[in-house]
Amino acid sequence: MSSRKRFAKKDWLDLALSCLAQEGGSGLTVEALCNAAARTRGSFYHHFADHDVFLKELFSEWKQRNTLDVADAIMQQPHDKRAKTLSDVANMLDQDLERAVRQFSQSNSIARRIVQDVDRIRTEFVVGLYRDAGLEDSLAREIAQLEYAAYVGSQIVWPDMNAQDRIRLDQRFASMVAKAFRRGAS
Repeated sequence: MSSRKRFAKKDWLDLALSCLAQEGGSGLTVEALCNAAARTRGSFYHHFADHDVFLKELFSEWKQRNTLDVADAIMQQPHDKRAKTLSDVANMLDQDLERAVRQFSQSNSIARRIVQDVDRIRTEFVVGLYRDAGLEDSLAREIAQLEYAAYVGSQIVWPDMNAQDRIRLDQRFASMVAKAFRRGAS
């Protein structure tokens, strides 16, 4: 009997997220994952009926960790700390993984549907923060869309930007929005 610990579904998902961040989509083949895990295809298929089921569970796990869990943690903060905490947490996420997920979703419909859902959830979450700060709905939505587009765009345009510089850039954006709001700009 082998003394190796059994490779659980969570282990496969953790490994796959790491491989995706490091290698892109080529790291998500069953062969590549089995090689990285030093496990058999049977071990993989014990947890996932097929590769599409695996992809759906993988990207759902990414959604849970990098969006739903983040939103839950932010909502535990006092109202006046939520936007800053969101900026800090979002900018500390693995940006290589975020980029790799988006890149993979360009050629995979399973990932694309989940990424589109994540984009909607994240944008609506930021809309809610701006509404809670007193902005009317349409302005809150426009600012949230601009802010989220800048967040995603900065991952692509400046892939090597460190977290502190991303946070500083995000704080500058928030400062500009606050200043415009105080002036009554529309």
